[in-house]
Amino acid sequence: MGDETDPPETDLTDRVERLETSQTQILGKLDQLISGGQRKAAEHEETKLGRPTAVADQVTMELERRDQEAAEKASKEEFKTVKETVAKLTEVKPVQPQPRRQRFMWGSQ
Repeated sequence: MGDETDPPETDLTDRVERLETSQTQILGKLDQLISGGQRKAAEHEETKLGRPTAVADQVTMELERRDQEAAEKASKEEFKTVKETVAKLTEVKPVQPQPRRQRFMWGSQ
């Protein structure tokens, strides 16, 4: 009686092999979904509102902005000093030389 209700051993082996194969396939697909989802999430984060997501990118952008502002400020200051220097350079009329007789009589003044 016990033999009639128990499936043959070969059927059990086939069934276990099919289950193991299915489980392996399912785990492989799950790994693909997880890795694909992570990649998609990373791409989405990078394009989200056009802002960088990595802290290093944000720091780099901030440093570049600071350097650009400093360069603009230095350029404006240099332009201002050049402009002031040019304003000071007015044409000076030459002084008439002292006549020789005055130098001889009274010395150079």
